Amino acid sequence: MKAISKISAIVMSLAMMVSLAACGTEKKDDVSSEAAKEQKTVTTEVKFGALLGPTGVSMAKLAKEKSTIAEAYSDGENSYTNTYAADYTDEPTQMVAKISSGEVDIACVPTNLAAKLYKVTKGNVKVAAVSTLGVLYIIDTTGEVKSAADLQGKTIYAPSTVQGSNPEYILNYLIKQNNLDKTTVSFDYTVDELTAKIVSGDVQTIMVPEPKATAIKGQLKKAEKEFTVTDVQAEWNKVCDTPIAQGVVVVRADWLKENEGAFRTFLNDFKASSDAALNDTDNTVAAVVELGVIPNEALAKQAIPNCNIVSVTGEDMKKSVSGFINVLLEADPQSVGGAAPDDGFYYVG
Repeated sequence: MKAISKISAIVMSLAMMVSLAACGTEKKDDVSSEAAKEQKTVTTEVKFGALLGPTGVSMAKLAKEKSTIAEAYSDGENSYTNTYAADYTDEPTQMVAKISSGEVDIACVPTNLAAKLYKVTKGNVKVAAVSTLGVLYIIDTTGEVKSAADLQGKTIYAPSTVQGSNPEYILNYLIKQNNLDKTTVSFDYTVDELTAKIVSGDVQTIMVPEPKATAIKGQLKKAEKEFTVTDVQAEWNKVCDTPIAQGVVVVRADWLKENEGAFRTFLNDFKASSDAALNDTDNTVAAVVELGVIPNEALAKQAIPNCNIVSVTGEDMKKSVSGFINVLLEADPQSVGGAAPDDGFYYVG
């Protein structure tokens, strides 16, 4: 009987231990649940700017939805969600003015302008993402141009609006690397004037960005003109190991300091918006036309795949942007404000 009582006591003790352990686990789960429940949601209005064209395409879903579309960033205490106000313009210099004045918090701008902004604002902008790779194409009606090497002796016409920006420096680099000493470049005409002149035969070789390149190809087909198209990005890759990081996302450093959680959520949203531009064609086409980023659906559908839209952040972004800036610096120091930005220019998260 004593033995049985002893066994019973042991069994009861074990049962109590299991029960206590279960209670402890339940209490721990309750604490975790309570902590999650106590986490606050912080909502921030974010004003961003983009240019009509490829960078506007990558921002289209965000501009249309006007609120967080991806996973909200959490720092353990707060979960950050955003509302968005989009500001579109067709002039890079206007966007530079908007972010310099604080009219927008975040903007998509050409890479060389971002470097200049860093210097002009005394470090009050940081680059956080690559938004587009190269978007330039050479269209030729002579039938002689199949690559950059075939441009020797020709005059290449580019829109007056790109003079002093990335396209000019990219073209000059190609000319130099291919030893095209008899090739000249003209910035005498607007893109609309160039469209008319290449269709009429007044000019024969032009370099234009998307979506204008696709629009001009359509005009030439309509006029039953023969033409060739040379991908500037492919030609660049033949002579340079660094990809063309043509467009970037910049953020005001003073705004970032007070709103880093909101900005981390923005980067998640920006990636989701960029992915949608690549993978959700119908909705993207409808959005960019509604926003005025590209004039019509037929043009948008053809041009978007040629816009090289990306979302590159972190150390990969830094490597890509710094490499491209160094190429521009070597080609023309004034293209990036006279010197490469220091490490403070980069936001790697």
